[in-house]
Amino acid sequence: MFEMAQKFKYRDKLKCLSIIALSIILLQSLPQSIDAQTRDPRFYSRVGVDYQWPNPGDPDYRTYTFNDRRYGHYQPNGYGANYPGRNPPGQYPQGMPNEDRFRFDPNDPNARTQFPGVLAGWREDLQGKQRRDSLTLERDVFVTTNYGQVQGFKVYMYDNPDPKSFYRPYHSTVDRVMGECSVFLGIPYALPPTFEGRFKPPRLHRGWQLLQAVDFGPACPQPVRFTGATKGVMDMDEDCLYLNVYSPKTGAGVAQKYPVMVYIHGGEFVRGASNLFQGHMLASFYDVVVVTLNYRLGALGFLSTADENSPGNYGILDQAMALKWVYDNIEFFNGDRDSITLFGPGAGAASAGLLMVAPQTRNIVKRVIAQSGSALADWALIQDKYRAQNTSRVLGQVLGCSIDSSWKLVNCLRTGRSFYELGNAEFLPQVGSFPWGPVLDHNFTLPGDDWYEGWREKDWRFLTQTPETLIRTGRFNRNIQYMTGVTTQEAAFFVAQNESLAPYYEIDSRFFEQKVREHVFRYNYTLNPNGVYEAIKYMYTYWPDPNNNTIIRDQYINMLSDLYYRAPVDKMVKLLLEQKIPVYMYVLNTTVEAFNLPQWRKYPHDIEHYFLTGAPFLDTEFFPKKEHLQRNMWTDNDRNMSHFFMQTYSNFARYGNPTPQQVLGMHFQRAYQGEIRYLNINTTYNSSILLNYRQTECAFWTQYLPTVIGVLVPTYPPTTEYWWEPKEPLQIAFWSMSVACFFLIVLVVICCIMWRNAKRQSDRFYDEDVFINGEGMEPEPDPRGVDNAHMVTNHHAMRSRDNIYEYRDSPSTKTLASKAQTDTTSLRSPSSLAMTQKSGSQASLKSGISLKETNGSLVKSERAATPRSQTNGSAAKAAPIEEKRLLQPLSSTPVAQLQAEPMKRTPAAPASVISGSSRSTTPVPSARTTTTTATLTAQPAVQPRRTQLVEGVPQTSV
Repeated sequence: MFEMAQKFKYRDKLKCLSIIALSIILLQSLPQSIDAQTRDPRFYSRVGVDYQWPNPGDPDYRTYTFNDRRYGHYQPNGYGANYPGRNPPGQYPQGMPNEDRFRFDPNDPNARTQFPGVLAGWREDLQGKQRRDSLTLERDVFVTTNYGQVQGFKVYMYDNPDPKSFYRPYHSTVDRVMGECSVFLGIPYALPPTFEGRFKPPRLHRGWQLLQAVDFGPACPQPVRFTGATKGVMDMDEDCLYLNVYSPKTGAGVAQKYPVMVYIHGGEFVRGASNLFQGHMLASFYDVVVVTLNYRLGALGFLSTADENSPGNYGILDQAMALKWVYDNIEFFNGDRDSITLFGPGAGAASAGLLMVAPQTRNIVKRVIAQSGSALADWALIQDKYRAQNTSRVLGQVLGCSIDSSWKLVNCLRTGRSFYELGNAEFLPQVGSFPWGPVLDHNFTLPGDDWYEGWREKDWRFLTQTPETLIRTGRFNRNIQYMTGVTTQEAAFFVAQNESLAPYYEIDSRFFEQKVREHVFRYNYTLNPNGVYEAIKYMYTYWPDPNNNTIIRDQYINMLSDLYYRAPVDKMVKLLLEQKIPVYMYVLNTTVEAFNLPQWRKYPHDIEHYFLTGAPFLDTEFFPKKEHLQRNMWTDNDRNMSHFFMQTYSNFARYGNPTPQQVLGMHFQRAYQGEIRYLNINTTYNSSILLNYRQTECAFWTQYLPTVIGVLVPTYPPTTEYWWEPKEPLQIAFWSMSVACFFLIVLVVICCIMWRNAKRQSDRFYDEDVFINGEGMEPEPDPRGVDNAHMVTNHHAMRSRDNIYEYRDSPSTKTLASKAQTDTTSLRSPSSLAMTQKSGSQASLKSGISLKETNGSLVKSERAATPRSQTNGSAAKAAPIEEKRLLQPLSSTPVAQLQAEPMKRTPAAPASVISGSSRSTTPVPSARTTTTTATLTAQPAVQPRRTQLVEGVPQTSV
């Protein structure tokens, strides 16, 4: 017993120890889970990632500047004098082999990589030597928003963009602080669009307690070739809905709220990131609050099946959500919510134009600066839903998803493909030049309020009418102010990105003609493709020297620039001028001299980016290494143009006029109808106001081709369609054909029923008139063949269809009786009928002649038969001689004997059968028949009998 007690005690101890161990584990995991819920909202959406952010007040708490730089590590620039010949003029920069390798390993969620020191402008080579120690400067900034408290940090500027300031940082031994701004990076403006949020509109964020906004949020998924260590896009994740705020000053003591400038990055809706635009200089020295944002790109942002499965427009809805967040919270950063200006290049300009007229954001936007883009471009808004469907199906084919129906396609892309695959999928669309973009949700079937928890039907809606229609009808903010501009070589990057033309990038007439034909084919000018090709070729051929390759390259760039950028900008300007909207326009004819670009792409698309970010005044670590920037590479013209653009843009955001007073000798003038004035920007003190920029070429794309063709981009529906999918033209055709086929089938059925009824009435007529006498007497037999003999033998008369057809041409019994006095040969008596049937039957059975062989045989009368013309108008046909012997009766029974025994043997109703070989329409009376009309009337009434064949044997029934 003692040993048993010891065992029990030992077991109890083990149980207690295990319970204690489990309790400890639970207690350790509980704070971690609670802490994970109270941390940054990105924590719970990215499984396996532990950010390890310190909390304020911890003993080891330090600001971002003095941390281990988990979010990025400084690496000295590897270009310049140490690598001569790596960046020859006119060619792409050549770097180290693995510099552009993608940052993330999909199997390692905590992957690290070297990151340029862009945050706080930290310079290890200058810290403590030429710049003041950051320990002596204010670092932390806290702002309380409607969603919770946000912690940012201060960035100090060591250069001044003012041309009157001759101070340069590298000219003195100690750098001086010239300006500062408060920076808040990576603020989430919506819930992560992951898991169930993929291919759905954004949702409002639930908020937080304290958010340390000290690092950029990850960029949205995009092709790998646009990401990497040298391109500035270091982090990429599907959880990417973050914005950044650059404020001149936060807190109290501001006399007036700062105007707000919201930057929307370009990239044809497939690439780009908010961290590529540095707003430090613009905010610090020009007193505006700069906001940059991420939005979903590519298929994740604009996949549209034109139905309730995936309506699309998620990227532009992200922008609208960010704009609402700015409107609700920007006052906490000392921004003026009533003075919000949208600006951006390319796709950003198109998005700004769409948000300007969208019902949910039109009252938020006050001004728009559209750089090299317009909401009226064909790539800015896809108006043909079949084009959007076609692009989505092409994506499904590329990724191996079923395209049998839109539901299968979207379900496969949502649950079966990672964001790496969706973001990296690149292909050329079958229609148009750019695959993705906002879609006009007209005649779309949108998910209802009860379809998905957390989404309502109105959340899916963006634009139901085109921007052109909304502007023409005046359904937009009438107080809007508009500024736009283009460069002289917008589409040069199309040539520069074509690696087949490297290294000299020459274009001959054959290449040009091929590209024009590809354009005509891709835009599907089906009515007259050859005419469109000849028209485009004529418009962009330099006829004084049509074979000059240099001029052909320039004309090719002009053609693409006019098509994608200049013509849509010109159309938008004219449309707004019709509505009396203030419009300012410029044409950029200068470049960044430090880049030493070749002449054919000296003024490329979005060259203003370096001017607006103040690149000549920032450290090189603020920009990607691929751009090979150096502190001493900038010219005086680069600095002056950077100041000019930052000053004019901020003036327009503040006053609605880019130049209330001249800036470096340049002055904008407002455009008017019929007098479209623009500032031709060459260099400082060397610019002028000109009129009507490239009106002939713009009218060719906006007026001539749409008038000749009718529609700019006619398309056809995809080949795979289903009746349950909401495609209006197909539904009309389908139901029209269905209704027509239904009525046709009903008509055929009715005709069949009517024919059958008529057939039955015809059969009854012949039964009553031929087979059964109307006076109740036995009908006349047909003495022509073996059929009647078989009927008598089996005591029943056989009916067949052939009998009916034969008797149709024969007169009725009443008619024959009335003619008995003049034509006795056509009368048939019961005695002759019985004799003929009996003899015929016996002869047929004994001789072995089949029914089919003797069915049409006739008996030739001994007396001369009356011709058919005397009875029914047709000549009588005599029976063959060889059958006469077979039809002779074997015994002669008197008619009286047959009448005396009616119940023993009653002759059946005759049925005349016409054989296939010999067919007679007139019955020939027997030679033994001498019955008169009186004899017929004296015959007693006999019940008719019917005969039917059962397994080849005739059966008789009364």
